Amino acid sequence: MNIPSREDLLDRAREMVPLLRERAAQAEDDRGISRDTHEKFRDAGFYKILQPKRHGGFEADLGLVVDIAAELGRGCGSSAWVFTNLAMHGLTMGMKDPRAQDEVWGDNQDALVCSASPAGDSKVTMVDGGIVVDGQWHFSSGVDFADFNHLQIFLRPENGPPEHRFAMVARSDYDIIDDWHSTGMSATGSRSISLKEVFIPEYRMLSSLAVRGGPTPGSAVNPGALYRIPFWGLGSKWFAGPAIGLARGVLELIEQDLESRIGMGGAKLWAEPTIHGRLAESGGEIEAAWAMLARDSIDVMRMTEADEDPTLLIRAGWRRNNAYAAVLCTRAVDRLFSLTGMRGMQPGNDVQRAWRDIHAVSCQLGIAWDPQAVNYGRARFDLPFGDPRV
Repeated sequence: MNIPSREDLLDRAREMVPLLRERAAQAEDDRGISRDTHEKFRDAGFYKILQPKRHGGFEADLGLVVDIAAELGRGCGSSAWVFTNLAMHGLTMGMKDPRAQDEVWGDNQDALVCSASPAGDSKVTMVDGGIVVDGQWHFSSGVDFADFNHLQIFLRPENGPPEHRFAMVARSDYDIIDDWHSTGMSATGSRSISLKEVFIPEYRMLSSLAVRGGPTPGSAVNPGALYRIPFWGLGSKWFAGPAIGLARGVLELIEQDLESRIGMGGAKLWAEPTIHGRLAESGGEIEAAWAMLARDSIDVMRMTEADEDPTLLIRAGWRRNNAYAAVLCTRAVDRLFSLTGMRGMQPGNDVQRAWRDIHAVSCQLGIAWDPQAVNYGRARFDLPFGDPRV
């Protein structure tokens, strides 16, 4: 199999930016990216980045997912979000029981998996050999293009810590509910799904307790280091990557706009020192966020290859960094947004869309600052730790 190089994949992403920017307004109106955009991502190989070689994937690394999102997000943050959410489940599938992997990719190596979060009426019942699920699950980004869905479920046994699992269902097991109406990241199409008494066998599930670093159910057939990383310490980088792309896109658009703008007094705005300061500080924040995620991605691969066991504090630190990258990028966009003037208030303005989008991104629980900061503090001082996904 011919696996494209890192630079080839990044070049493909850069080449798509003008098209994604051109399509962003329509995608927002449609509340989902177009099937043609999705097919371009598929044909470029983006979804295969973390998919096992055994099933036609590239087995690259988390850092490449971040870097591609940092390019695609310049054109459309929602498009970058759909890419990261679908691509990252190549990793979760590669960690699962080989029987589940074969069900997904055995007949179709282009098959995709998305995920969904529990709602108020979602119900999980333990039965012999697995679970039965019923009700609705929400926020299923990329659901229009997925062949399977990883339901996120939380089990609370009487004896033992809370346990989070990914529980896989096929597209035929659920109905999609067209309920995604959002002021930010509207084009992600993150709709809900409804299930009625669906049985999920044990082998289709993956416990977060099994992916804290070291051998996983899938690493027996996928021996690469990628499938032994501590998943939840690093996994939320799929949310932080699009934030970097969004912020880079805003900086790029603002700089281009300033080159032609004249102030009320006839002065060229790009010559104003106060504007230089805003551009410099925002650019520095974006680069710092990107560098932080890149270093973490390198560190986790190094530690995994060396069979080093990351402590809870290290894992919580990685989660903290993912959230702080979103904080930095949001600050950068907020600082730049005021430079648009009243034009930024007009419908369809690209900077305004990115401003709304990045605030929506920062609300995602995996990179929301307050809970991740608290988790880090509790890990640092050995306080009781209740998040089963760290």
